[in-house]
Amino acid sequence: MKRCQAALRAAAMIVACAVLGARLARAQEEVVERQCAREPGAPRLDTYGTGATTNYVLQAFAFDPDAGGGSNVGANNFGSRYCSSSCALRAPVMLPAGAVLVGMELEACDTDAAGQVTAQIARQPRLEGPFVNVASVGTGVSTTPGCGFFNSVMLETIDNETSTYYVRLNVFGTTAATRFQAVRLVYRLQVSPAPATATFPNDVPTSHPFFRFVEALAAAGITGGCSAGSFCPNEPVTRGQMAVFLATALGLHFPN
Repeated sequence: MKRCQAALRAAAMIVACAVLGARLARAQEEVVERQCAREPGAPRLDTYGTGATTNYVLQAFAFDPDAGGGSNVGANNFGSRYCSSSCALRAPVMLPAGAVLVGMELEACDTDAAGQVTAQIARQPRLEGPFVNVASVGTGVSTTPGCGFFNSVMLETIDNETSTYYVRLNVFGTTAATRFQAVRLVYRLQVSPAPATATFPNDVPTSHPFFRFVEALAAAGITGGCSAGSFCPNEPVTRGQMAVFLATALGLHFPN
């Protein structure tokens, strides 16, 4: 099913970028849509493209104590965790490089006027550099909001080359009155920024309206153009060439 849905989105994107035209790109998408619609028990569509957002969920049991064995961390029958004394926990974040992190949601309960639950996403540079707090959210110290969703907005492009990311969660309180169930990170994909120089200067220079998108295909190894320094953006694409585009973009392979 996932491969079918991947073909649906990637086919529309890559065929359109190859300048087959909106009508043919839509026809290709409709064919795959009809095939996918016949599959029983189809789940929600996977997220592709740059317009939609995806939730990256860290459930409570994904978090480990910052230090010690975590003997003061408890759980209830609903999948929430709490601490018998104030504690700090962490969970790693593994998002695709270049994704834009736009929000964080803390799912927690707080009925303790002296306690709270807080979450922050941190960016950790390589070689033990000092971490940077990207965004934080909490239930509030004196307030008692009960169970709910607490949100924070941000704008952070994931850089897996020079940094790692994690969520640090703090529970201030000594009973299940302050507990948490999950942290959700909301992100969307994006096309890489345009480079300074053109791979295909003969017909897709830096001033070309499709320059950024053609360069993204070239940088990803999906196409090498039609000849040295040329992409031939207005030429038709054969079925064989389209097979190369799709197989390379999706990393298709035969199972062992």
